[in-house]
Amino acid sequence: MKAIKYVMLGVLTFGFGTTVMAQDGSKADVDAVKKLISSKPADLDKQMKAFYKANKKNAANLIEFGRAFYEAKDTANARVYANYALTASKNKCAPAYVLLGDIAALAEDGGAAAAYYDQAIYADNKYVDAYKRYAMVYSKIDPNGSARKLDELKANCPEVSIDAIKAHIYMRASERATERQQVQENRRLAYEHYMKANLGQLDKGELNEFVRASYFTGHPQDAFRVAEAGLKLEPRNRTFNRMAMFASYDLKNYDVAKSYINKYFNESDSVTASEYDYYYTALIYDALDERENAKKAYHQALENVNEESMIKSWTILKTLSDSHMKENDFENAIKYYQDYMSSKPELKVDDYEGLSTIYSKYADASDDAKKVELIGKGADVYSQIAEKFPIQKAYATYKRAEMINKTDKDMAKRLAKGDYQQVVDILGQKADRSKSENTMLKYSLHYLMFSSYLDKNIPGAKEYAEKILAIDPEYKPALEIQNLK
Repeated sequence: MKAIKYVMLGVLTFGFGTTVMAQDGSKADVDAVKKLISSKPADLDKQMKAFYKANKKNAANLIEFGRAFYEAKDTANARVYANYALTASKNKCAPAYVLLGDIAALAEDGGAAAAYYDQAIYADNKYVDAYKRYAMVYSKIDPNGSARKLDELKANCPEVSIDAIKAHIYMRASERATERQQVQENRRLAYEHYMKANLGQLDKGELNEFVRASYFTGHPQDAFRVAEAGLKLEPRNRTFNRMAMFASYDLKNYDVAKSYINKYFNESDSVTASEYDYYYTALIYDALDERENAKKAYHQALENVNEESMIKSWTILKTLSDSHMKENDFENAIKYYQDYMSSKPELKVDDYEGLSTIYSKYADASDDAKKVELIGKGADVYSQIAEKFPIQKAYATYKRAEMINKTDKDMAKRLAKGDYQQVVDILGQKADRSKSENTMLKYSLHYLMFSSYLDKNIPGAKEYAEKILAIDPEYKPALEIQNLK
């Protein structure tokens, strides 16, 4: 009984160590090898010798063996069988060169990969995969060179569509680019090539690229069209719902945009909302006068913003201030505008002037006592501009004078006289005045001319009139002063 047990064990062991698959050089050998490789037997190399012997003149089967090894991440054996295929074909097997190129690409040797793919094309100038692979690997070096290689493919295989491939190459290049200008240029090229492709033949990944290329190059109509096409394939796809929401807003289709808020946040898979998503949500609600929803979304955007965000905190704060202005909620408009100015790294004249504008509008809506206070704050902003931006001193002083003059009914107190005089002092001797500077000088002189007239200083008024007419010979108020007796 014991002897029988050991005999049986020996038979079983022998059975597991020996292949029962025939090697006859047919297609069946390919299926057998794939099963063999996936089973990972200890004597794989030994068993493969029989398959090689039966197929050593069959380049098609040998390359299939090599591809099976490649898929199993055994690149050493994949290379061996690719070279066997080349020997069998007398170096005319394009798929073998492609496999060698794939092995090089996997090792991140793009130059070698491109060279192998080029050899594949030389072996068979109608082997489509070789062109495509060359274009993809070479795109890291030169996207335009990749596009030219695809033009060669089109010349040799007119029936092959290359526009989507070109678009994909440029979209990948945009994701690798570090300079914003180059990012946008590659997106533009991607958009142009996708526009030439047949929309109905694009897969989910291509539609994903197409919708982003369209939107981020300023083509919301196309972005919405592509998003809808994508949603027919995947109704819960977050990218397509997101782009449809953004594009609808840009197209001013606010009710449609609102419907996509729900589809994106509640009917899409794997959504992790960003500050950009909340910001657009706020803009949509704002456009529909749903102020409370808008404010909530603006604050959610602020909570999610960080240094890497596409939209900056100061942009959100500025828009939130504008939203409060639409309700004439001036106090909050000022608060958020000041927060905007505090958070923005570099302020320009327009940034300061925006705050002054809020004070001015608040003053227009206030009683006289409050109006004087607010005008004073707005005028102080122009004083800051004059100090921080010396080149804009004449403009800031002129605007300050305009504001102060609002609180001086009929120029009774001549409150703006000093500022208007300062504008004249700055611009009066300037030889190369711009059109806008001439306008400021003319109206500053007008104020001083009328001030002299109110003081019954007719000669002084005429002097100012003469200076005005040197700028604008047909200025009626100056002509009237000049004609006074």
